[in-house]
Amino acid sequence: MKLVAVPVAMGLLLLAPPTVAMADVVYLTSGGKVEGRIVSQTESMIEVDIGAGSLSFSMASVDRIEEGRSPLDDYDERAEALAPDDVDGWLELARWASRSGLGTQASRTYDEVLELDPDNAEANEAAGRFELDGRWVSQEEAYRAQGYVNFEGEWMMPAEQEAILRSREAERAAAEAQTESAHPLERIEDGRQEEQQLE
Repeated sequence: MKLVAVPVAMGLLLLAPPTVAMADVVYLTSGGKVEGRIVSQTESMIEVDIGAGSLSFSMASVDRIEEGRSPLDDYDERAEALAPDDVDGWLELARWASRSGLGTQASRTYDEVLELDPDNAEANEAAGRFELDGRWVSQEEAYRAQGYVNFEGEWMMPAEQEAILRSREAERAAAEAQTESAHPLERIEDGRQEEQQLE
């Protein structure tokens, strides 16, 4: 994994989720702190897994480190204890990860549930899918099946799209008419200026 140094000034922005009670805590010289699990440390760099990814810092920006147990440690232990085909166990782990602020792990675990039970309602809903005619589909497929169209990033009925396009066309035509009506006056004014120059 490639280490990326994070500027000291960003330290104040790097706060752990409020659900993390115990973890490795890296206090920064800027006054901020990062909670998670230290995954690597050298004389010059430290990398902390915060659940949604890893952050790396220069050791020069670190004031002190307090080692503790991270929810990531608990997640790994729970996952290792589960049988590969234990749907209920994986589902409960996904719920626990979600409650513990481990969104990435929760998402990954719900995916595990779907591998074992593709029709699991809770896992499908967590994945942002919708039930349509007895099967689970993506949001896009659900909207399209109900006759919606995606117009400029928003889902709407075709009639709404047509109304927007008609309104825009009317505005464009009005703007063009206004511009064209100004041209005769400009030509008259130009003619007057030419006459004055000839005099």
